Amino acid sequence: MTTRQVLVSLFAGVWIGALIVAGWNPIAATALTMDWLVEVVRSPFDTKFILLIMFMGAGAAFIYRSGGILALERWIGDRVDSARDSQILTWLIGVFIFFDSYTSTVVTGNATRELSQENQSSREMHAYVLDSTTSPVTTFGPVSNWIGFQVSMVIVGFEAVDVTLSELGVSAFGLFLQSIPWNIYCFMAFFMVGFISLTQRFFGPMLDAEWRARSTGKTIRDDATALSNVSQDVGEPSERNPSLVNFFVPILVLLVVGLVSMWWLGGGYQPDVDVATAFQETDVALGLLYGAFAFMLAGFAGALGLRTMDLEAASETIISGFKTMNIAIAIIVLAWAIGLAAENVGTAQFIVDTMVGSGVPGSFLPLIIFVAAMFIAFTTGTSWGTMGILTPIAIPLGYELVGPSILPVLLGVLFGGAIWGDHSSPISDTTVMSSIFAGSDHIDHVNTQIPLAATAAGVTVVVLLLYGFGLRTPFIALPLAFVLTVIAVLALNKFDARRKGLPEVMPPAEAIDADEPARDADVDDGSYAYLSLVPVVSVVVVLSYLVLVFAFATLGG
Repeated sequence: MTTRQVLVSLFAGVWIGALIVAGWNPIAATALTMDWLVEVVRSPFDTKFILLIMFMGAGAAFIYRSGGILALERWIGDRVDSARDSQILTWLIGVFIFFDSYTSTVVTGNATRELSQENQSSREMHAYVLDSTTSPVTTFGPVSNWIGFQVSMVIVGFEAVDVTLSELGVSAFGLFLQSIPWNIYCFMAFFMVGFISLTQRFFGPMLDAEWRARSTGKTIRDDATALSNVSQDVGEPSERNPSLVNFFVPILVLLVVGLVSMWWLGGGYQPDVDVATAFQETDVALGLLYGAFAFMLAGFAGALGLRTMDLEAASETIISGFKTMNIAIAIIVLAWAIGLAAENVGTAQFIVDTMVGSGVPGSFLPLIIFVAAMFIAFTTGTSWGTMGILTPIAIPLGYELVGPSILPVLLGVLFGGAIWGDHSSPISDTTVMSSIFAGSDHIDHVNTQIPLAATAAGVTVVVLLLYGFGLRTPFIALPLAFVLTVIAVLALNKFDARRKGLPEVMPPAEAIDADEPARDADVDDGSYAYLSLVPVVSVVVVLSYLVLVFAFATLGG
């Protein structure tokens, strides 16, 4: 909280743990810290994960630099003619980039930024759509570096428990799959983006931002400071024969190779091994690594085959893609190390003993973990770092207080709470990147997103309270959360719009009298066609994606 520097703070946490173990000898503590960093990097799972992160970055760089994203923008540009359509489109493209949140922000932001501004959608709304789509989508996958990291956190968490995963009859990947339906915040955050974009019902500072953009054409405040675009990391997209092939084929290859590899490595090719068993027993890091390498290779081949890049430029793109993942790699290595530090100093056992002795009802533990994850992620600005801090505590605590049945619930709410903090914190890397690639003022993005993220979090808290009083099935909890989210958005929109004298349904820019853009202008609510191309395609794609996610989750049953 003091330094606002995530890497420095995480390293300090690891070093303090080493200092305790080394008997307060700073030189020995520094040496022990180095040993711990080497230990986590040398772990076979972690080594594979670092490599797949690098390959993901290179593959994403090819999608952008080879002109794939440029071809997509030109293909859809004529079909998007309103702020509403541009917001829905941003949400839709974010669904396709499900393999990495950084990549999704860069690719989606660049693909839709100009369209959003041309159609007078506020930069704050564009940044919100980017920020609240990327992390929820990548946390579910079905093939993403987030999955690899979250599975590694499950493994770390069980190092502090007296029982092994095999003794419980489940794998780390299987436990992650079981946690997906309980990641209520991420589902609600992702759903809210689409619901607000489709209905054009805004509230809070976002309502003011959208009214300003529609009524005056100012997509950013007069005295605001837009963060610069940092596409120099990978270079400008190629204008030589840009093709949709370079956008869709690498993503399709990643999905197919990743899923098939995980199925094969789990023994799925054997007659007596069903699909669910194969995915539970698989080497998820190696399967994702194969998929990520194929992803990069498909991008490389497409760039050369369609002659959008020469060999030198393609080689440079690989290195540039690796560079875009440097911060992510540094965070995850330190997150692994702080988990190891917590294990060595006995953090988990201390908290377990304290909580067990305090008489806290185990049924309210998911709510406690969710709030703790929100707080830590907000103050540190990193969801992955939060997962690294809390998972080694939450797993043994849940196992001792309640038993193995609560572990999927704790993991789901922990991952969701960590992402809420990441959405709301002004020092979060993904929040900053969303501001950059939307061209938004950073603090304006934070101020407009917090009320929306808080609404999704509030619904999650209500559902977790009900869990504490006996609601134990996600098949009731999750639909209830969707209903509560719709009610909350409609009620807040109606209240705030009436209070500010603005339309409940934000009309298109052309429907507002440019000569009378006053706040209390007598403007009718907007009217939109819900069966037009962009909304219909987006709903179909998103529903298909959710079906895939829940089919994926059932493999952990």
